[in-house]
Amino acid sequence: MATAVAEPAAAEEEEVVGEVVARYEGGALTAEELTVELQRLPRRSRQLMNGEGRARFVENHVLNELLFEEGKRRGLADDPEIARQIADMEKRLVVQKLVRELQDAPTPTDEEVADYYEKNRDRYSTTTIRARHILVRDEKTAKEIHDKLVADPKSFEALAKESSVDTASARKGGDLGFFGHGRMVPEFEEAAFVLKKPGDLSDVVKTQYGFHVIRLEERREGEQKPIDQVREQIRATLRHQTIQDRTQDYYEDLKKRANLQIDEVKLEEVAKNVPEPSPGVGVVPVHGGAGH
Repeated sequence: MATAVAEPAAAEEEEVVGEVVARYEGGALTAEELTVELQRLPRRSRQLMNGEGRARFVENHVLNELLFEEGKRRGLADDPEIARQIADMEKRLVVQKLVRELQDAPTPTDEEVADYYEKNRDRYSTTTIRARHILVRDEKTAKEIHDKLVADPKSFEALAKESSVDTASARKGGDLGFFGHGRMVPEFEEAAFVLKKPGDLSDVVKTQYGFHVIRLEERREGEQKPIDQVREQIRATLRHQTIQDRTQDYYEDLKKRANLQIDEVKLEEVAKNVPEPSPGVGVVPVHGGAGH
């Protein structure tokens, strides 16, 4: 025989601590809770919100609470898909917090900045260069192109149009126009500015975009920038490099200690047979449009 569930007595409501902004059956919204919710809004949105808008904000907040309680009453909180999404969110938040800790690097000292400036004076000048490049996805192809260019330097523009995956510059024979220091990713910039004479060809250069072969077209020598003009730029560069190195070392150590091994054959097999995803579970926004 089914057991009846008694309704809770209205007099047994939990005691509310603090000033109350809104009351509703089974709960209340306090001034402290509302302050937290309002702080989550962009500053501009709070400034533009009038009295009617704030009242609607409170109504939507309470409505979300009521919907949540109704969903729990119907057993939706036990839905496996919701549990999976909660676990995913917890994982993302924990990872984000750990990564932020890794990025808490000390500020480089003036001595470290000065030392870097002296060792990298060429990077802090107004010199500009005009260069061409050919970008491909794999190192083998890049080396083959490099060999062809060594054998026939005049073929650069044709090879760029034929092979470069940087379609914007490929149409112009790989021409990137004039650029100064700080315009390109560091690996590319370093290889390009080392070239001194028109026609000089770089070795194969790897960047986050792929593999490049670079040819210098023209070089316009500039003046050395004083250290006071670039001090904070160098400080940011050094700090970024410290964070990057520390993070990469940490990741490599984690993978090594975990004895990470990847079965690439199985990986490809799984990737080729991934079914279409099922519709996801809808989530009511905390400050959503419910009630509009």
